[in-house]
Amino acid sequence: MCNFNELIENIVESNVNRMIGGVAVREIKHFHPSGKPMPNGSHIQRGGYLNECRLNANAYTLDEGVHGEQYGLAKYRGGIITFSTDINAAELSPNKLINKIKQVIETFKQRLGKDKLIHKVISVFDKENEEEYIGSYSVGHFFKGRYVGDSGEMFSEKSLSVEVNGLSSKSLVRLAERIADTFRQETVLVKDLNCNKIFLVDTEPSDEPLDKSMERINTEV
Repeated sequence: MCNFNELIENIVESNVNRMIGGVAVREIKHFHPSGKPMPNGSHIQRGGYLNECRLNANAYTLDEGVHGEQYGLAKYRGGIITFSTDINAAELSPNKLINKIKQVIETFKQRLGKDKLIHKVISVFDKENEEEYIGSYSVGHFFKGRYVGDSGEMFSEKSLSVEVNGLSSKSLVRLAERIADTFRQETVLVKDLNCNKIFLVDTEPSDEPLDKSMERINTEV
C-alpha cells in the first residue's frame, strides 16, 4: 500500500523550498498541434496553418467555478498550467531498465496522489506569497487540443491541468515551475490569461532573470 503522505512530503519539501533563480520561459508564437513552423508556401497554405494554430489555442476550456464570477475579486486573471503525470525528469537509477521500472512505479503513485500533491504545492505557494494569493483553483483536463514541442514533449487532452485565479504572469510561471519540479517534468505548458499568451516553462535554470523574461514576452508582438 502506498504511503501517500510520505510521498507528498518527500516530493514537495525537496522542491518548493529551494531558491528559484531564472526560469527558462519560451513563448509559443504559433501554437500548431504538431508543433511544425510556419510553412514557406502560398498564402493559402499559411492561412490554413494559422487557422489550425488559432483553433488549437482556443481548445482550452475555462472552469466557470474559477473564472465565472471571480474576475472582479482578484487583481490578476491567472491562467492554466498543463502537464503530464508521467515522470520524465528524474533518474531514479543509473541502470536504464531499473530506472524505467522505478519510473513506472513512481508515476503510478504520483497519479493516485495528484490531488494531494497539487493542494500541498498551492498551500505552500500561498503561504510564501502574501501579495498574490490564489483565490481559487481547479484540477482537470482543460486542454482539449494537442501540442508537440521542439524537444518531443507532447501535451494533449490526456494531460492534467491546474487552473488558478489571482496570479500575475510572473507568479504563474513560478507556480508552473514548482508544479514541474513536484511532478518531475522537464517542461510544462502555460496559458497566461493576463496577456493571453501561451508559453513553455522548463525546469532547467536560465541565465535570464524571470523579470526580464516576462518583460520580453509581454512586450513582443
